[in-house]
Amino acid sequence: MTDRQTQMLLDTTFKPKGRFAAYWNTVGSFVRRYRNRREVYRLLEFTDSQLADIGLQRDDVRYAVRGGAFDDYSNELTRAALRRRSRRSLPL
Repeated sequence: MTDRQTQMLLDTTFKPKGRFAAYWNTVGSFVRRYRNRREVYRLLEFTDSQLADIGLQRDDVRYAVRGGAFDDYSNELTRAALRRRSRRSLPL
């Protein structure tokens, strides 16, 4: 079962209420951040041309992983790709 299928199963079968919902949402947030960090580290294995295909540079990935243990590195990569895309679309 893939991570997405597992997440969909959890989303549809278990809906916590009350105080436990806040706890469950916090745990889910940590799990999501951990998965995102793991995927960002995998980007370091890509070649420069593969990173360019998705709008990133190796320095973007290195900059993103410099964050703390509880940061979501994927947010920084999204911002880097959007900045680069907006610079390319500006008329000279």
